[in-house]
Amino acid sequence: MRLIDPHVHMYSRTVDDYERMSLSGIEIVVEPAFWLGSERTSVHTYYDYFRHILDFEPARAKKYDIEHYSCIAANPKEANNLELALQVVEGMEPFLEHPRCLAVGEIGFDKITDAEEVVMRRQLELAKKMDMLVMVHIPHFNKREGTRRTIAILKEIGMRPEKVLLDHNIEETVDLALEYGAWAGMTIYPGKITPERAIAIMKQHGTDRVMINSACDWGPADPISVPRTCKRMKEAGFSQEEIQKVVWNNPYEFYKMSGKLNV
Repeated sequence: MRLIDPHVHMYSRTVDDYERMSLSGIEIVVEPAFWLGSERTSVHTYYDYFRHILDFEPARAKKYDIEHYSCIAANPKEANNLELALQVVEGMEPFLEHPRCLAVGEIGFDKITDAEEVVMRRQLELAKKMDMLVMVHIPHFNKREGTRRTIAILKEIGMRPEKVLLDHNIEETVDLALEYGAWAGMTIYPGKITPERAIAIMKQHGTDRVMINSACDWGPADPISVPRTCKRMKEAGFSQEEIQKVVWNNPYEFYKMSGKLNV
């Protein structure tokens, strides 16, 4: 079984986590741009962070036989500092061109504010200009409303649905993501979704264009929740082919469209 974790925040994790992930069979991780856990003080803190996840983390991961890639963005959790977020977007293009950057992300809504929408739109326009993939964070609250509003914006900007990953889906949003034509990510994380709920969703909606991730970060995340869920899927009666589609084929096919995934 080959494994990808398509959404991790290894900036906040230890080398022990890389070792556990490697021993569990994870070969590739993708790290979307994240918040630092504290207020940023200038645009340069973003740029230093981008350099860290594009250059330092791949070297750290390689020691454990893991290929590390990133997505670059002004994260929605930090978008409400509008002036600073827009400064970040203005200087993002060189980082998006980096060979380890697979997509613009994660972008989207956190509290579903006007400022978040401005920052999302600006980054979608940049992604469209550069013909890049987009990794979208749907909000953790008012999820269906936030997902509908996000999809409406994606359509208005003219994004190609097959180049969009809508992440953090639960039961009330998966149908919207799949009907739109995007890829649907589910985050196996305390307070987000359990393996059992993800399995029930896949039994209802199938495994086409669906993927799972740990989104391991500063919180009580499990960096090996993807391989743990594989085991639960097998116990629930999913075939080897179906499991492989969810944990390797689908994320690989999505990120391969970047033209930069080389594993």
